[in-house]
Amino acid sequence: MKTDEDFLKDRLELFQQPGWLDLIAELHGIESSVRDIDTINDEKDLWHAKGQLQQLGLILSLESATTIAMDNLED
Repeated sequence: MKTDEDFLKDRLELFQQPGWLDLIAELHGIESSVRDIDTINDEKDLWHAKGQLQQLGLILSLESATTIAMDNLED
């Protein structure tokens, strides 16, 4: 079974991979388009955009959250 430290180290290694970097760049582009209020036509679109932004935020903050968890583990 993997320790928390091993899990976090593996995740930090993932963040250095070209595929991950490409994904994050693409997700930033998607985030920008979702934030464009000109594409929101009604309340349904607004709620859909809000859900998309929440999910994008989770993924886009994963690296910083992992770094913080690793720092806390070392303390």
